[in-house]
Amino acid sequence: MRNKTEIDIVFIVLSILFVSAAMNHENTLVIEKRSRVQIDSTQFDFVFTREDWRPEQTALIICDMWDKHWCPTASERVAELAPFMNQVVKIARKKGIFIIHAPSDVTDFYAGHPARERAIHAPKSDHLPSDIQNWCYWLNEDEQKVYPIDQSDGGCECEDCSSYIAWSRQVEAIEIEDSDAISSSGEEIWNLMDTRGIHNVMIVGVHTNMCVLGRPFGLRNMARYGKNVVLIRDLTDTMYNPKSWPYVDHFTGTELIVEHIEKYVCPTISSTTLTGEAPFRFKDDNPH
Repeated sequence: MRNKTEIDIVFIVLSILFVSAAMNHENTLVIEKRSRVQIDSTQFDFVFTREDWRPEQTALIICDMWDKHWCPTASERVAELAPFMNQVVKIARKKGIFIIHAPSDVTDFYAGHPARERAIHAPKSDHLPSDIQNWCYWLNEDEQKVYPIDQSDGGCECEDCSSYIAWSRQVEAIEIEDSDAISSSGEEIWNLMDTRGIHNVMIVGVHTNMCVLGRPFGLRNMARYGKNVVLIRDLTDTMYNPKSWPYVDHFTGTELIVEHIEKYVCPTISSTTLTGEAPFRFKDDNPH
């Protein structure tokens, strides 16, 4: 029979292993990803997969949640979405997810902010994609043939609107902490992630069919360069005019873009993954 000292040592080792396993489980993000897989020439089926993500290997990018848009209705939806998004961001930050604020065109507003300085001075990655600074709208011509909405008019449903740079900063309702990063540069954001060993990326913001998909730090570039990227599907909005094809309401237009992303770009998740609460819904988005 083992003596008491040996038994005590075994007990201590097992206790440490148990506590370590419990801590690892507690610090793991359980991600429920949704995508769509083609089963025949016209039909796609939902596919749900579950993954465990480490928070320290995960970033949340906030795309172009500006203080003002040239389209008044787009500005109104951002203002409605921002407070809820801020709560999700706070939860993500508390869980240890790295927050990157990416308000394109206006990062100079944050000159000298610790979060901006962090992005500027991030060590350069040895694995920087050659064209990470470029927009990426579509991967190939075949996908353009099945693109689900017509956004050629700019997507504004107001009367007499014209495009101009109306934004000056990120919407104030989304708080920026000194521990975050501020950048809209594909190179800077890649450097930030590479420095921290970040492989998992969540993207939120606007507009789903334009900047969220196409920016240098957007879904397409993250997906094609190997990041494990997802769109948080209830924390986004499209630029779509219901007077354009396929002549559906605005929020159905967003759903069509989300569906397209799940088929051809990357999976999506709900904010429920982080909050445990019901996902966000715009006040005018009535269930079908």
